[in-house]
Amino acid sequence: MISSIASTTLLSGLATQSRVAQTAADNIANVTTPGYQAERGQVVSVSPAGASYVPLPPEGEVDLARQVIDLDQAKQAYVLAARTFSSIAKTEKDALNVLA
Repeated sequence: MISSIASTTLLSGLATQSRVAQTAADNIANVTTPGYQAERGQVVSVSPAGASYVPLPPEGEVDLARQVIDLDQAKQAYVLAARTFSSIAKTEKDALNVLA
């Protein structure tokens, strides 16, 4: 079984990156909406281990280049966290099989 700290860290990372991607997607979807203020936020470290997404005040017009970069970075971080989770689970399963 994956340790609670590893599980908490990875799951909070997945949830945080999902929120980053959702914010970027919302901004991209509303780029032509009159008066739309771009949503933004910041990823922060949370103790004892993990991350969280903190919404910030709107910043004005949507910067498409920035949104695409944010979306790509969130995707990469999400994929890495998911692969890490899978790798830890497989390693633990293999270890248990050796002990059996």
